[in-house]
Amino acid sequence: MFDFGFLLSLGTVGPLKAFFDSDLCGQFIVIFQLAMSAFSWSLMWQKGSQLSNVNKQTKAFTDAFIKREDPIDLFIETERSDLEASEIGKIYYHTCRRLTDYISPEQRRALRVDPNYPLRMTHRQMDLIESNCAHQLEDACVKLGGIMMTLIAICTSVAPLLGLFGTVWGVMLAFQAMASSGSADIAQLAPGISSALLTTVVGLFVAIPSTIGYNILQTRLESVTVNLEGFSEDLMGKLRLCYLEER
Repeated sequence: MFDFGFLLSLGTVGPLKAFFDSDLCGQFIVIFQLAMSAFSWSLMWQKGSQLSNVNKQTKAFTDAFIKREDPIDLFIETERSDLEASEIGKIYYHTCRRLTDYISPEQRRALRVDPNYPLRMTHRQMDLIESNCAHQLEDACVKLGGIMMTLIAICTSVAPLLGLFGTVWGVMLAFQAMASSGSADIAQLAPGISSALLTTVVGLFVAIPSTIGYNILQTRLESVTVNLEGFSEDLMGKLRLCYLEER
């Protein structure tokens, strides 16, 4: 049977009692911290889902790329919108697009006559293609970090600072009340101190899980970044092997 006496006791002892004993500033800080906690958990859930999807897309695209002998087959056969639906597809599309931009008019005419005509890029052209690939990779990594990771980091660092501010504020008010009364009665001072410490407790409640979640997400983000870097190196290696002039 449910114990309603337990619910009634929450109003006389514990965090709820400390909350009601706080002034408006302290109560606002606690509510704001709890809102930050819910917000950070929502962000961590969304970011975790996003990184999981990116991992799946990267693995699927890499498997399809490895199976092709010609590194630009997917570029020729796949619609641009389908390629740009993933970060790895964007890197691949814009790198191959830069390669096709360097096809000379003579080579284009030869390809119309003979589709098997071998394309050849100079070392300088290939360096420019590699530079474009590196730029696309950096852009993808920045987007994957994105505003979500920044907001989670803000919640992680700001929550305990708000708790410290609330504690200092509450202690200051408690000592002012004690000075006004002209007595140092612990029974009079204790409620104010308890209310002041509540903001620190809530701040740690927000910061600790957020810190753990942020570090886990950061590790997963680094793993995704490593996979994208590996694909970029593999792509440029195959492009050099197939299309670089031998001289």
